[in-house]
Amino acid sequence: MFDETDVLRRGVAHQERKDYDLALEAFSEAIKLNPKYCEAYYARGNCYESKGMHDRAIEDYNTVLRFRPGEVAAYYNRGCAQEKKGQHAAAIADFDKAIELDPKYAKAYYNRGHAWFKKNELDKALADYDEAVRHAPKDADAYVSRGLVHMVRGHADDAIADYDRAIAIEPEHLKAHGNRGNALEAKGEFEAAIAEYTEVIRLNPKDSKALANRAIALFKIDRVDEAIADYTEAIRLNPKSGKTCLSRGIAYARKRMTEQAIADYNEAIRLEPKNCEAYVCRGAAKSGLGKRDEALADHSEAIRLNPNFAKAYSNRATVYSLMGNHDRAIEDYSEVIRLNPNDELAYGRRGAAHTRKGQTAAAIADFTAAIRLNPDYASAYYNRGLVHWILGDLERSIADFSETIRINPAYGKAYQNRALAYDKAGDRQKAQLDLAKAKQLESGRPLTLR
Repeated sequence: MFDETDVLRRGVAHQERKDYDLALEAFSEAIKLNPKYCEAYYARGNCYESKGMHDRAIEDYNTVLRFRPGEVAAYYNRGCAQEKKGQHAAAIADFDKAIELDPKYAKAYYNRGHAWFKKNELDKALADYDEAVRHAPKDADAYVSRGLVHMVRGHADDAIADYDRAIAIEPEHLKAHGNRGNALEAKGEFEAAIAEYTEVIRLNPKDSKALANRAIALFKIDRVDEAIADYTEAIRLNPKSGKTCLSRGIAYARKRMTEQAIADYNEAIRLEPKNCEAYVCRGAAKSGLGKRDEALADHSEAIRLNPNFAKAYSNRATVYSLMGNHDRAIEDYSEVIRLNPNDELAYGRRGAAHTRKGQTAAAIADFTAAIRLNPDYASAYYNRGLVHWILGDLERSIADFSETIRINPAYGKAYQNRALAYDKAGDRQKAQLDLAKAKQLESGRPLTLR
C-alpha cells in the first residue's frame, strides 16, 4: 500500500520529466492522504509556478507557512511568485522575511534586488546584488544583474567589470556577453561590441536580439550592408519585431533605397500601430519622394500619438517649409523649442522661416539664440549675415560671414556673399579675393592669384 511519501516521490519524478499535469495529480493525491503534508504543498506550489499559475502557487505556499511559520524557502518562493505577478511590495516583504530567517540567503538578496530594480530603487537594488555576490561569489547571474544596475546609472566601466567576472565564471553566459556588448557600444567601442554580439550569435544562432544589436553597431560604423543582412536574419527569426523592421528601414534609407525603407516602415506600423518613430521615418521618406501631403499625414499621426514628440514637429515643419507654408513651419519649430529649449537647429530653422516671411527682427533673434547655444553653428552666422545684408548693415553682415568662414573655411557661399558686402562697402580688393576663393571652392581647383 502506498503512503503519501510514495505518492510524493511519484509526483517529483513526473515533475523532473516536466510532466506537470501528472505531477499535480500526484501531489494533490498526497495532500488528500495527509492534509498537513507540507512537502506536498510546497512541491505542488513549485509545479504551479512552472505552469505560470502564480495565484495557485501562492495559496500552497500560504498553507506551508500556516503549518510552518519559519519555513524560509516558502517565503522565498512566495516572494518569487509575487514578483512574477508584478506585486513588487509584497515580494519584497517576503524576501525580507526570508533574509531575516537566513541572513546568508543569496538568492533572496538577488531576487529582492530584482524587485527594487523594477521599482527603480537603484541604490537598494545595488546593495542587494552586492550582498548576493558576497554570499554567492560564484553566481554569474548576480554579477550580470549588478552590471545592469551600473549601466542604468551610466557607469559603463563598472558594468563591464561585472560582466567580465560573470564570463570568467561562465564563459558561455549569453546575457553577460550580450550586456557587455551593450556597455561597450555605449562607450563608442563598436568593434568590441560587435565581437561580443558575434559571440552570443555563435553560442545561439537563433538569438534575434543579438543579431539586431550587432546590426545597430554595424550601422553606427557605416557598415550598412552588413547591418541590413543582420536585420534581415533577425526578422526571419522574429518576424513580429516592429522595432527591427523600423531599424532595417532606417538602414535602407541610408542607402537611398526608399521603396524598401517604406515597405519596412509599413510593416513596423502594422506590427506596432503606435510606433511614433515609424510614422516619422515614413513621413521623411515620403517627403523625399515628393509625396508631401502623405508626409504631413504621417508626422501629424506621430504627434497625435505623442504630443511631446519633438522630432515629429521638426520634420513636419520641414515639410511645411518645402510647401511654402512658413507660418505653419514657424508654429511647429516653436513647439520644438518649447519641448527642447536648447535645440539650436530648431532656432536656426525657425530663423530661416522668419527670413522667408521678411520678419527680420525675429530672424536675427533666432539666429542669435542658435549661436548662443552653439558658437560653432556656421549656418546660423551665415543666415544672420544674410539678414544683416538685407537690412543694409554691411559691417555686421561682413562680421557674420567672416565667422562662418572661420568655422568652415570651405563655405563657398559665405565668401561669395562677403565679396558682395565688401564690394558694396567700397573694398574692391577684398571683394575680388573672396570671389576668387568662392570660384576656387566651386571648381575644386587650387586658387592662384595674379
